[in-house]
Formats: sequence, structure tokens, C-alpha cells
Amino acid sequence: MKTVAVEIISSAKIYAKEKIEDLEEKRLVPKMMMRRRLTRNAKVMLYLSDKCGFKDGKIVYGTCFSELEETAKIANAVLENQLLSPTSFQNSVYNTAPSYFSILNKDIDEIITISSGMQTSLETLKTAALQALISKEPVLCVCVECINIKNIDEINSCTSYLEAGVGVVLKASDKINGAVEIEMRKTRGIIDSLQDLFSVAKMSEDGKNRILVEL
Repeated sequence: MKTVAVEIISSAKIYAKEKIEDLEEKRLVPKMMMRRRLTRNAKVMLYLSDKCGFKDGKIVYGTCFSELEETAKIANAVLENQLLSPTSFQNSVYNTAPSYFSILNKDIDEIITISSGMQTSLETLKTAALQALISKEPVLCVCVECINIKNIDEINSCTSYLEAGVGVVLKASDKINGAVEIEMRKTRGIIDSLQDLFSVAKMSEDGKNRILVEL
């Protein structure tokens, strides 16, 4: 196991009980046709990347439940024997959100998508740290969960916030001395798949910007 030090350049997080109201879509995505195609995950990711000041470069994106709303639309169409929506089909994959980012920003750099259950944000952080170490470039590490679908209250027992996301821009640091281990600072009500990266963002807000990541 290798331990690396990374510097957190910027961070942002957002969450809401049901739906995040102001994601600044009109400013971030001026073209209406593209804006109308965006999923909730994509809107949250675009918002977080903007707040982190990240416009292009390597991205590591994590999500446990992926595009749940689009998947539910497809499942309902099959159940009701209706035609599948091409847009929903296109938007149902795990890399939908970062793909819209790359189209919007004409970013042709590498995208890695991670899904690892409730360990998703931790594994996303590890992958981003490794990417930063190898590439010697800043990397956007971002995780999003949007599960606000019909009847979700009947099965949801893992979060009080149906939409949430967190992002950090990090780069590899040559200095291990002075870097601190990740402090688990749980945000009450946030789904566990986001907790590790939320903790890193909180540390950054407190000025602890150089952290140790075990790969």
C-alpha cells in the first residue's frame, strides 16, 4: 500500500432534502437545447465544477446510484409497454454527468467513472489522487447522488437528502511532511457514499489542504 500527499486546491459541496433549487443552469449552460437534456446529476456536477473553478482537465467522477431518474423512466416505459425515450437511454449511463461537462467545456481530457457502493467517494478520491500523481496535473474529483424519484420514500433508508454532491480539485504534493490523515467528519443525513469526500471538503474549509491518501 502506498500513501501519497495531495493538496486540495478548491472544494464545494451542496445538498437538499428533496431538490436543489438554484444550480445556475442558465448561466452555466446558455444553450437551451443542451440545458433541457441535462440530468439532475449533470446539473449538480456542473455547478460543483464551476464553484471549484475547474473548466478543463482530468476528471474522476463517482456515483453509487448513477442516473436513477433516467433508469426509472426506462423501467416504467418497459413496465407500461411504451416506447423507450432515446434521451433517457442516452442519459442512463454512469458517465453521463462528466460527459456533458466535457461537451460544454470542449474538454478532451481523460474521464474516469467510479461506482463502489457506500465506499464510492473514498475510492473516487483514491483514484483521483493516483491520477494526479501520475499526470502531475490538477484533477477534479467529484461525487454526486440524486435519488429523488417517485415513491423513493417507500424504500429510502440511507439518506435525509435526496440530492447531494461534493467536489474537490486536487494535485499531487511532493511534501509528505505536514500532510494530515483524512478526518472522518460525518455530515448528518448525507448518504454514506459521499461522506469521505464531504469530510475532505470540510477539512479544506478549515484550512487543512494537504492530506494523506492511501492508495
